[in-house]
Amino acid sequence: MKNHIAIINASILFILLVGCMGPTTERMKPDDAAVAIEAEKQREIALQESLNSHTRLTRVGWPILKAGLPFCKDRKTRAIIGITYANKHNFDGEYRDAAISKFGLGDALKVTSVVEHSPAHDGGIQKGDLLLSVNNKDVPIGEKASKSFYVLLKKETEDNYQLSFKVKRNGVNEIINVTTVETCDYPLNIVKGDAVNAYADGNQIVFFQGMMDFAKTDNELALVIGHELAHNSMRHIDARRINAIGGFLVDLLFAALGANTQGLFTKMAGQAYSQEFESEADYVGLYINELAGYEIMDAAYFWRRMGVKHPGSIDKNHAASHPSSPERFVAIDDTIEEINQKKSTGEELMPNMNREAFEERDPPPSIDL
Repeated sequence: MKNHIAIINASILFILLVGCMGPTTERMKPDDAAVAIEAEKQREIALQESLNSHTRLTRVGWPILKAGLPFCKDRKTRAIIGITYANKHNFDGEYRDAAISKFGLGDALKVTSVVEHSPAHDGGIQKGDLLLSVNNKDVPIGEKASKSFYVLLKKETEDNYQLSFKVKRNGVNEIINVTTVETCDYPLNIVKGDAVNAYADGNQIVFFQGMMDFAKTDNELALVIGHELAHNSMRHIDARRINAIGGFLVDLLFAALGANTQGLFTKMAGQAYSQEFESEADYVGLYINELAGYEIMDAAYFWRRMGVKHPGSIDKNHAASHPSSPERFVAIDDTIEEINQKKSTGEELMPNMNREAFEERDPPPSIDL
């Protein structure tokens, strides 16, 4: 009982103290209408920044997905044209109002960016075009238009290298023919979050907004795209899943004996060769970046910056999923020297590997754990 009384008294004292403290200046109360206008402006800026990030990722990534084709050809490729598109339903809540007022988006899909020197650019598609049809098939409109059009476009490019688009530009319908280009089929996506991170999952490449902000130049952003593309094209994700099976069986064995390992052995087996996979992704990714025409001379400095951002990565740790940043720095410098040596002698710019074994790989089995 005494404890309860003490707690009540302390709570009352705290409330009285807080109630006695506060600002001493006399400030003007913000006008509600002005606050609403400012909120709308900030939503428009946030929306523009989001579109800018997606446009930048598409622009930087397109030549990398194209240059990586020799590594993806046995498995996941598709023909692309080099545009981004959206309608008002791609944005939620009050951001939808900003998309309508700021960018004129409605139910129909509108081209939001065109990659320079892409098939769409060369064919004549322009930013702001409304997409009406492709190969005489109506472009979907409404709530799920973007997803449905992606499926439609992918199907059309499987059967045709020549696409005929009907677009509306300045109120006039136009027919534009586009010749597609084959690339690796790993869509580039951005998710919200300040984490300086990106990942590949075997089907796509995902960037956190924090990584988009951290990669200051296009060359730096290209390094990350090339690295993640190498993870997918070299089948590291498939290898990790297969490796995890052995650990999963051990977990099952312990479970049969009455011990709950909480998936410990599955996790340990799945992380086998993790550092080696990361090093290989650095190695292959640099070759892809060089083939895509990006400058790689300062690549090691990017990982030095990452080391500063994550000081824990500086020291060597055998249990870590990634090599230490100093190891990456030295290995990347060695790879750049190797690439420059091959360029000087006219040797083919391909990583050192068993090419026949690589090209004769069977498609990996479908495994879900």
